[in-house]
Amino acid sequence: MNLTYVQTFLAVAEERSFTKAAEVLDVSKGLVSRHVQRLEETLNSRLFHRTTRAISLTEVGEELYAKAKQIQLLATEAEMRVLDMTQEVAGDLKVTAPIEFGRALCHHVIPSFRQQYPKVNLILDFGPIKKKIESGDFDVAFRAYDELPNDVIAKDLGYIRNVLVCSKSYAVGNSLKAIEEIHQCSFILNSQNERWNQLQLINDDQNYHIEVTGSLRTNTYCSILELAMQGMGVASLPFYQVEALIKKGELVHVFPEWSVKAQKLSLIYAQRRVTPQKLVTFNLAVMRWLESNRLYMIPKG
Repeated sequence: MNLTYVQTFLAVAEERSFTKAAEVLDVSKGLVSRHVQRLEETLNSRLFHRTTRAISLTEVGEELYAKAKQIQLLATEAEMRVLDMTQEVAGDLKVTAPIEFGRALCHHVIPSFRQQYPKVNLILDFGPIKKKIESGDFDVAFRAYDELPNDVIAKDLGYIRNVLVCSKSYAVGNSLKAIEEIHQCSFILNSQNERWNQLQLINDDQNYHIEVTGSLRTNTYCSILELAMQGMGVASLPFYQVEALIKKGELVHVFPEWSVKAQKLSLIYAQRRVTPQKLVTFNLAVMRWLESNRLYMIPKG
């Protein structure tokens, strides 16, 4: 089937006129008629009911029209994809994430991304409030959603891997030998979400569940970290937040063979017929960072 003939047929079907279709396509009415005639000969079917006053689609014409529209959309998308691939990675890119994950992005991803793509204007918003993605207020979000918004694409990144940490002074005064002794610890609790104080600890195929207790509550990871460093108790914190402090010896990694399976994290962006290259490139940079630092996440499943 000649795609030029299909394009002509589509114009006639939408304009309901050979004359108007010729004007839209900027060709002669005779050429439009010949294209439709040859398409009908190819299909061995009439595509239009013709009268002196109007034309309308036959049953076969209706079926071809539906398929022709799909072909048109695919052609448009293909053109946009090729153009997007050949264009520079540039323009505004709005990113939102929880505070500590945002800090990790600032440390591990954004400097190299900016160096490689200096024409991208990054607009960052880190905090607990979930911004609108489906309406285009932000381009990409890294969030834990119980229920996803409408009209978004979500890629599960796995579960944030938390670890148990405390100060050296707290570790000296509270010697622990087995995971079952963890209930003896005084925890710095997370008041942002009470469920986050119900810990699921994993060690290979072993699981241990406990609801931890303590006399201190605060609503941010940074304040929990500060209290832990002051010897106020044990804290469950993302490994990407405390990795450097553990390596420097400023924090003690409690039960290092155990990990805390924390919130599920998703990469979320709006559904579009063509995803902008700047968004694809940034998402890929984040995915590569997480893949190269497997201790930051616990795989889904």
